[in-house]
Amino acid sequence: MESVIFSGNSNPLLALQISKLLDKTLGKVEIIRFADSECRVRIEEEVEGKDVFIIQSLVNPVDENLMELLLMGDAVKRGEPRKLVAVLPYHGYARQDRMHRPGECLSAQVVARLIEAAGFDKLITLELHNEAIIGFFKIPVIHLSGLSVFRPMVEKMKKDVVIITPDAGALKRSQQFSEGLDLPLAFIEKKRDLDQTHKILSMRVVGEVKDKIAVIVDDVIVTGGTLVNAAHLLKQKGAKQVIAMATHADFVGGADKILQESPVDKIWVTDTIQVPPELQFPKLSIFPIASIIASTIQKMVK
Repeated sequence: MESVIFSGNSNPLLALQISKLLDKTLGKVEIIRFADSECRVRIEEEVEGKDVFIIQSLVNPVDENLMELLLMGDAVKRGEPRKLVAVLPYHGYARQDRMHRPGECLSAQVVARLIEAAGFDKLITLELHNEAIIGFFKIPVIHLSGLSVFRPMVEKMKKDVVIITPDAGALKRSQQFSEGLDLPLAFIEKKRDLDQTHKILSMRVVGEVKDKIAVIVDDVIVTGGTLVNAAHLLKQKGAKQVIAMATHADFVGGADKILQESPVDKIWVTDTIQVPPELQFPKLSIFPIASIIASTIQKMVK
């Protein structure tokens, strides 16, 4: 079945890598930003009867990238493709998956409705903060894990490793990774301040980390603040090394400097989000994710 791959502006390098692995050329699309910040999209490829994939990470500026995705989806749908698939290496708004206080919006569900309304038939995404948001979609969702790209590195030091669950929401993810390598699991219990974003009130370690390489497994690193606090705590409990491993690097607020100067020894992420050179630092290693996405697309177009 003939297919076409389009890319938005959020991570064109990743889209190009995926298209090369599939032996494809990225489809031509015109994306214009007007002076008032409105966006206009025009698809410049024939899509009728074809399987179309639009690659767009919903990263900062999230709302701009989301709108690009929706407008591209509508433009393609008007060309009557056989199938239209949204490929979101990073799914913005996925962390807003519940209402913590009265009066809050269930943002993850709103975004799911918008994606469906734009005409998408299926969604491919990686490392959702909470798999439960798949239930917000009426269309099929293929949820991939990016953590497998780190597995060979962990296997090399396997006998000294303990996998760390950074919070309750990451428990299933950490358990699956630790069980796949037959590694012990420890848990960081933390209490959040619901009135102040990213603020943690208290933390404690449940499990044995003394003289171990503590590998923190998470979906995303944002400010790095809670990760640094976790590293301090793990070192106090006797961990000989702390490695932070996350699929997404959504660095904001000086996270690069915070992490470089922190007790975290290594930070491993993938390129679902393009980390600009000015935000890269010596402790950071970026692992390519294109092959995981490309293989999934390949199975769909056979």
